[in-house]
Amino acid sequence: MAIKIVKADRKTALVANELLTKLIKDEKKYDDNINEYCVVKSLYEKFYNEQSVCLLIAKQENTVVGYVYGYVQDNGDTKKDVVCVLDALYVLEEHRKKGIGSQLVFEFKKWAKLKNAKYMELKVCDQNKNALKLYNFFGFKVNKLIMSCTLD
Repeated sequence: MAIKIVKADRKTALVANELLTKLIKDEKKYDDNINEYCVVKSLYEKFYNEQSVCLLIAKQENTVVGYVYGYVQDNGDTKKDVVCVLDALYVLEEHRKKGIGSQLVFEFKKWAKLKNAKYMELKVCDQNKNALKLYNFFGFKVNKLIMSCTLD
């Protein structure tokens, strides 16, 4: 069955909140500091329609099976070129390995180009091999590291 990537409306933004909750729970296996009991009840519906925000929904017929969220980063005067941040990407587990994540990243990249971005950035857990493989396919390379440590 064909997947359609569409711009979020208020209704699908609410579904994206549910998918963000699932994303947070999934990320727990890569980051011990994630609260797996977090439930996102209200977020994306507040700004899904802003010009500097991209919230795209992957639909199979009338069912939301994934989403991507990102935005134009406000760097003030510190950067000379526009940077778009891919902040969240999630595909329901039963729909993975079907190219949906690739479709979402591809469409986000098109949106970023429309915003005159020269760069895209994202954060990904270094143990998330599937995500790393996807992002490497799209040309993402490490140019910064975010490091953390536990404080005893």
